[in-house]
Formats: sequence, structure tokens, C-alpha cells
Amino acid sequence: MRFWQKYLNSKFYFMLIFVMFAVALSAIISLSKSVENQSLLEIRSLTPAFDIVSEEILKPLFIAETVARASALKLHMNDNVIDEEKITNMLAEMSEEFAMDFFVASETSRTQYYSDGSSLPLNAAKVEWYFRAKNASQNIVAALGNRKDVHIYFDIKIYNKQGDFLGFIGVGKRLNSFITSFEKIKDKYDYDFVFVDHNDDIVLSSDQSLLADGKGIKKLQQVPWFKALTSVQQSGQEPNDNVLVSVAGNDLLISKADLKVLNWKFFLVNSLNVRQNETTKVFILQTLYIAFVLLLGLLIARIAIPYIQAEFASKHQNDPLTQLPNRAHLAWRFKQIVKEKQHVSAIIADIDFFKTINDTHGHAVGDLILCEFAKVIKSQLRDVDVMGRWGGEEFVILLPSTDFQMAYEVAERARVAISRHNFMSDDKVLNMTASFGVAFRANAYKLEDIVKHADEALYQAKREGRNTVRTTEDVVVNKLASFKKLRL
Repeated sequence: MRFWQKYLNSKFYFMLIFVMFAVALSAIISLSKSVENQSLLEIRSLTPAFDIVSEEILKPLFIAETVARASALKLHMNDNVIDEEKITNMLAEMSEEFAMDFFVASETSRTQYYSDGSSLPLNAAKVEWYFRAKNASQNIVAALGNRKDVHIYFDIKIYNKQGDFLGFIGVGKRLNSFITSFEKIKDKYDYDFVFVDHNDDIVLSSDQSLLADGKGIKKLQQVPWFKALTSVQQSGQEPNDNVLVSVAGNDLLISKADLKVLNWKFFLVNSLNVRQNETTKVFILQTLYIAFVLLLGLLIARIAIPYIQAEFASKHQNDPLTQLPNRAHLAWRFKQIVKEKQHVSAIIADIDFFKTINDTHGHAVGDLILCEFAKVIKSQLRDVDVMGRWGGEEFVILLPSTDFQMAYEVAERARVAISRHNFMSDDKVLNMTASFGVAFRANAYKLEDIVKHADEALYQAKREGRNTVRTTEDVVVNKLASFKKLRL
């Protein structure tokens, strides 16, 4: 019991130190969690980038490859005389179904047919790409075209069963059609991506300033972050595909991947400053929240401790018979009164001839008398007053903010109430009386001291015939009178 009492009365600073430690520990955990969440976010943010590669680039390429393998198209292109109407209708149907532009470049007729019904003679002066791509070793060619309305084209070589070159099937998408998808990803994850072909021409990018326009195609070497890379990193011989560079005070993480099917490179440009700011913001908010919760808990604990102490005292420091506070509880309550710098008076009450009651009627009746006695006395007290069992038939009453005269009046009312109360035992009325001692101390610091003075007054009341109230002043007067008699 003393352990718990000591615990409940421990210093507030211990709790404060605990809170500071908890905040620091929580901050570390919060930072670790923020970094972990940020790492997960980085990993998750790569998924949409690869989704774009799959949806916007590989899908058109797959469609072009599928059409190139179609026997109907090969049959038309293998004829000695090309049926322009059939090929144009076929291209128009595919364009309507897939919402992309299609064309066929025929080696037989040396003509390029478009899904919109137009055609273009294939000559080295006007259609330079055809002859360059025809002589290339790879069967898949991706490049930008149409300066007025820039498109990205995926061109697939077509061969007949004998392996003879028949021409190209091409799928084209307007460059602007990529921008909407790119902007959604950029707004959500705040990174840029750049697609570069084997000539280091920037084919696609979420940064519109890098896209091709009527003036020409941008080169990778023109990009500031690429210039910041070392020569080894620029050459692609760097074993690590993730490189950290600083451009104009902004830290950038450059991630590179190869799109081998097109002989392209794919760069993901991630601004770490933005990520760090987000992480710092989350960390600060989480730390402040944790600190607020802990400080709120500390405040609640600070307010609740007196109530917990009172509840503890009520449950564990009460007299089991009368349910009144015992000595330990009275001592704790007295400390609280002194701590609040209140004056306090003490009354000690003793049942007259209680031993005779026990001997005559038995201890069971004596116990009932004690409980009834306590109820009668408590009925004369205020809510702030505390009555406890001191031992045997003695009871102590603490009266906060009460002067000597007020304490005497309380004791007198209690004495009268006891003398007038009918105590019952086996349908018999027992008349009881009690003696009271009153003490007052403006600056008492120990309960035992003030009770000792009240006890002296109680014994004087008993010596003077019982059923009366005596005070410490009466004790002093009596001692002075005795001293005078001795001198005489």
C-alpha cells in the first residue's frame, strides 16, 4: 500500500521527463516510418510510369506487329499491282477501331497509303525515312514524323513467305495525345520521364519544353540534368541505373531503363527536394501530433492524479468495519489540506463506556454501535470535512478552513446528536454519550501533532465526567490552575 501511495505522489517532473523521452522516441519512429512510407511511395510511383510505357508505347507497337503478321495485308501487298482502294479501306477500318493513324508503305508501288485515304510517292527526297529504315538491320523502327502535326510512328517491316521485303505497316499517334496521360502522372507523383531513341533524340517527355515541334527535335545532350552527369554516366556504362545529380540547387534522382524492343532509353527524373519537403512536413506534423497527444495525456494525468489518489484511498485506505478513512487516509488528507495552505481544526471523539457495551451486549452489537455512531457524527459535518476511525472507539474529524470556535460548535452539535440518538439492539434502545476533544493549529504540519493536542482535551473531558467537549484551551487553563495549586 505504501508503494502505491508513494507512486501516486511521485514528482511531476518524472512524468515530464517520460513525456520528453516518449516524444523523442516517437519522433525517431515517425521519421523512420516516414522514410519507409516515402520509399514505398517511390516504388509505387514507378508503376504508373511503366503503365504509360505499356499503354502508350508498347500497345501501339503490339498492334502494328499484329497487323504486320496478318495474311490479308501481306496478300494485298504481295500483288504485282496494288489495289489501293482495298488497302485504304483496311487502314481506315483499323484507324476507326483503335483510334490511331495507320499507313502502309509499299515496296511494289513505291507509294505510302494513309488511313485517311491520302497517299504519297516514296522517293528519297520527300520520304527519306523509308529508305533509311529499309536498310536498317532491325525490323521495328520508331521515329517522329509530320512536322506540321508531330506524330510518333511505329513502323514494322513486312515480308512474304519467301522472305522478300514488301514494305512497312505503320501506326502513328499524335504527340499531343501523350500529353494528357503524362500530365496526370506528373501532377500526382511529381516526376518527369523522358524517352530517347538510339540517336539520343528525345522522342517523348512529360516536360513539354523537351517535345519536338516545328523547329525540330530536341537532343538529350541539351537537357540540364544530363549535362550534370559524368561522362561515364552519360555513356550508359555506369553500373548503377540510379544517379543523384544537383541542378540549380535542386537534387534530382535520375533512373534509367532500356526499352530494347525499340532500342530506346527511358529516364525517370525525380525531384528529391520536393520529396524531402513532403517527408519533412509529414515528419513535423506526426511529431507535433504525438507531442500534443502525450502532453494532453500528461495534463489529464496531472488533473486526474488527485482523483485517482482519492479513489485509491477510498478503496484501499478505509476502515473495513465503518468504511470510514483509516489513519493512513487521514494522514494523506491532512497533507493535502496543509499543501493547500488551509487552517485546520481536529476533533477526536470517543464513545463513553464502550467497553461496558461490548461486555454486556457482545462485540457484534458493539460493531453495530460503531457504524451507527459514525453515521450520526457524519450527519453533522460538511462535505469537505473528513471523519476517520483512529482506533477502537475513537474517531478523528478534520475540519479544513475552520477556526477554533467553529470547531468547538461542530463538536458540540455532534455531542448533542449522539446523546439524543436512539441506538437499537435486539429491539432495545441503548442511550449513548460521547466525549470530544478539540484542537486548532494554524500551521500544523503533522497529523499526529494536532491529534495529540486534541487527545489531551479528550482526556480532560473524560476526567470531568464525560459527555462533554473540551478544547486545548481548556487543557492549558487546567494546567495553569494545577500549577497555581502546587505553588500554594
